[in-house]
Amino acid sequence: MKTHLHALYERQLKNWDGGASKRAWADYFFNKLNLETTLKCHGGCVNCLQWCKAGRYLLSGSDDKNVCLWEPLEHKLLARIPSHHGENIFSVKFVNKEKQVISGAGDGEVRHLDIASTSVLSAWRCHRHRVKRCCTLEDDDNLVISSSEDGTARQFDIREGHTCSSTDSGCSNTLIRLANCSIKSINSNPMRTHLLCVGASDDIARVYDRRYLSLTHAGGSNSTGELYRYLPGHLAYPTVDEQEEENRFYTGPSITWCTFDPTGNFLLCNMGGEQIYLYDVKDGEKVVNLEIMSSEAEEDQQTTPSVQTDEFDPKTAAIKEEGNRHYNVSDFQRAVTAYSKCLALYPNSVVLLNNRAQAYLKRGWKGDHYAALRDSIIALSLDPNNEKAHFRQIQSLHAMKYNKLAKTKLKKFQNKFSRTPATDPALKTLWDNVSSAIENGQKDPQSRTDILDCVDYTRRYTGHCNCKTDIKEANFFGPDQEYIMAGSDDKHFFFWDRHTSQVLKVYKGDHSLVNCVQPNPHLPVIATSGLEKVVKLWSPQSHIPDLGEDAPREPLMNDDEMSLWEIVMKNQAMMDSREPFPTFAMIQNAMLGMLDPDSFQNSCNPS
Repeated sequence: MKTHLHALYERQLKNWDGGASKRAWADYFFNKLNLETTLKCHGGCVNCLQWCKAGRYLLSGSDDKNVCLWEPLEHKLLARIPSHHGENIFSVKFVNKEKQVISGAGDGEVRHLDIASTSVLSAWRCHRHRVKRCCTLEDDDNLVISSSEDGTARQFDIREGHTCSSTDSGCSNTLIRLANCSIKSINSNPMRTHLLCVGASDDIARVYDRRYLSLTHAGGSNSTGELYRYLPGHLAYPTVDEQEEENRFYTGPSITWCTFDPTGNFLLCNMGGEQIYLYDVKDGEKVVNLEIMSSEAEEDQQTTPSVQTDEFDPKTAAIKEEGNRHYNVSDFQRAVTAYSKCLALYPNSVVLLNNRAQAYLKRGWKGDHYAALRDSIIALSLDPNNEKAHFRQIQSLHAMKYNKLAKTKLKKFQNKFSRTPATDPALKTLWDNVSSAIENGQKDPQSRTDILDCVDYTRRYTGHCNCKTDIKEANFFGPDQEYIMAGSDDKHFFFWDRHTSQVLKVYKGDHSLVNCVQPNPHLPVIATSGLEKVVKLWSPQSHIPDLGEDAPREPLMNDDEMSLWEIVMKNQAMMDSREPFPTFAMIQNAMLGMLDPDSFQNSCNPS
């Protein structure tokens, strides 16, 4: 039976006419999106959601150790399957033409469940710590790959079955093994299913080629079958303070979720204690190597100016002036947003790159100083003699505490542009700050040894907070996957423009925090879950539905601009404080045997 949403989707496809329809779709969706219904069945937090390929059915897994099968568009519970896991369920997947289910849980087990009989077909106990995610292949849903906090990814073929080994060497189904890391997330590439993305308890996302991996007791090493490594560039240069803090307790960012877009060409990673990053899988730029930048050879390179554009259409010019106004009143967040919107249309504008770099430096969020450095490098590749771009680069290096290199470049800047601190107040301030840092013994950051050949991010999405749980997702959404969405510790879930990184809308999705955001593969419908014991279904509504006792007590959508920016700023302050993160790190370390697990109480809040 077709619902109003099916009819809406068919009408949209029939009347599709490119850009105008996309804008109309976005306006309709974001203006009309509302809570359609609340699906109730579980007795604990809902930690994972999974739509079937056709978008008709939805699975949910919970702390109550049950798997629920829903027909959400009809608001129906079809089955409640006891998994008999010993701990919380963190992953559910359809297998065998959606007749069966795979579940992974905190007891370290992967279980094979039958939907019709609601029975357990198999229980595999290969992992030694919590199983966080499982994935199947787009072209073979009988092959299951599980990932665990024991640092391994293991492969199962449900057609062949599996009997766990009783020997000390363990089962011979290990596909990947990471040293000193727990694997938090794993997904397969939808177009090239031999590729797997792996997110772990460090900050490097990895892509493996299964064709070069073999099933063994020991599993692949860190390099076997590893094709690409991805890292936000600023994390390659932690400051001395950050390095000392990591050595004391703080473990650094972890990847709580990674997934490919439907084309398989882009990788999206949500990082605990950090931001959300988009990577170009094959053609991304490498992380900026400051060691090379320090060499004289780099300084003597002759670069041919590229084609650049600093004349804008009236609409873009107006947005640029809006950015200037925000900057002049110290509203640097909105200034960054305005310049980014312009750069999405004019990526070769040196003026816009310089403006955004300065706004980044003033805003000073995690990764902003490095983002400013990147903008200055791009600007100089377009115009090697641009004075402001050279100055922004030196400012960025100083902000990153790379003062010796900043001092070297300052001297060359003075000679190149005939400027001196005596006659230039801005230059004098920068010169004094850099010199003072060096005289006071401030050490330059030491670049990490594991960043060689790491690919840098293409886009960065800020505004949410991911510090309290290690199962927060991020996903692509929209007719052309032009939006990014993710949950947050502040009870909201967010939408960003994929190309400009602008926060578009924020919705209240839980009384505490939102972990799961899963879009229907065909309809403008989203399922979310968090610490509440329910699954929430969101869709465009022509009128506010009568939700009875489930009716929200406060607005679900923050459509007031000031309210939205206040949420963003509050979340960033929470991320900078790192107050929730030690709990997250302590639980993570306990799972790895580094701390006494009895030193804290396990609940559904820190997962």
